[in-house]
Amino acid sequence: MQTTAAASLTIAAFLASSALAQQTDRLLHFTATSSTQNFQEIATVIQAVTEIPKANVDATEKSLSLQGTAGQVALAEWLFTNLDKPTSVPQNGAKHEYRVSDSADDVVRLFYLTNPDIPQGMQEIATAVRSLVSIPRMFLYEDLRAIAVRGTSEQAGAAQFLFAEMDKPAVVHTPSQKLQSSASSEFQMKEPSESLVRVIYLPNTKTVRDFQEVVTLVRSTTDLRWAFTYNAARAVGVRGTDDQIALAKWLFENLDAASTSSHSGVNEYRFSPTTDDFVRVFYLASASAAEHLQETAAQVRQKFLLRRVFTYSVPSAVVIRDTAQKIALAGQLIQQQDK
Repeated sequence: MQTTAAASLTIAAFLASSALAQQTDRLLHFTATSSTQNFQEIATVIQAVTEIPKANVDATEKSLSLQGTAGQVALAEWLFTNLDKPTSVPQNGAKHEYRVSDSADDVVRLFYLTNPDIPQGMQEIATAVRSLVSIPRMFLYEDLRAIAVRGTSEQAGAAQFLFAEMDKPAVVHTPSQKLQSSASSEFQMKEPSESLVRVIYLPNTKTVRDFQEVVTLVRSTTDLRWAFTYNAARAVGVRGTDDQIALAKWLFENLDAASTSSHSGVNEYRFSPTTDDFVRVFYLASASAAEHLQETAAQVRQKFLLRRVFTYSVPSAVVIRDTAQKIALAGQLIQQQDK
């Protein structure tokens, strides 16, 4: 028994010493970073991305001491080199990627944004990308407008697409100006459903409130689970099925174009010739008051038992999704109210 216990202790001591032997220490010195807050922010990003056990800042010595496995320390050094940079030098352009393992789909990428305000704009874009691509590990270093992402190659590729598409200048409106939207683009993920990711721009929505109202309307009409916004550029990232994204694009473009001029009549969208699934946008000429617009929508819902009836106040529009017969009946009531 004593021999067995002694052997167990010997094995435990050997394993403990082996674990300690595998730990690597590194001391790095900040050269381009000057404030204690930025020291701490860089250390926080490094520790979160690498999961290294120790990353301690010495503000007096302007240093960062690291302790972890050789792999963790190597990744931490790469991140440190790319984050300890002067803000006066543009960082965007080149691809900054680190492959953590040759045997696993595990990559780290750094993205440097150009346009968003700090911190709100960065947070909006980061939230959109994290949510649309389902990336759990994403961390911000605001001084450089840098965002570190760790995930699969596909997640990193989708993040690159979204950051490039959403990092646009803020929209500036002038009286009576109608802005042209830049062409929207898309990214196809490998998942069997809800795999299409697209960024759509609504440059003619005058206020953030109008922009958010349109996005809520489109999300509800299309049954999209994912729709996230960057307010300054009037950019919305959406993810869904091909049918959902096609309808969302149609609605966004129609409602954004109508925001700058008087619009009347009816616009219609049908998913396919074989289905009785229609979406119609009714533009009201006289319902200038928000109360009247809401009353009209409420009457349509109650009289025809319609579930998907939504409004947009600029311009005065009612959007309905249902069968052709029910929409036609609803349209008659809307015409009666629009006098």
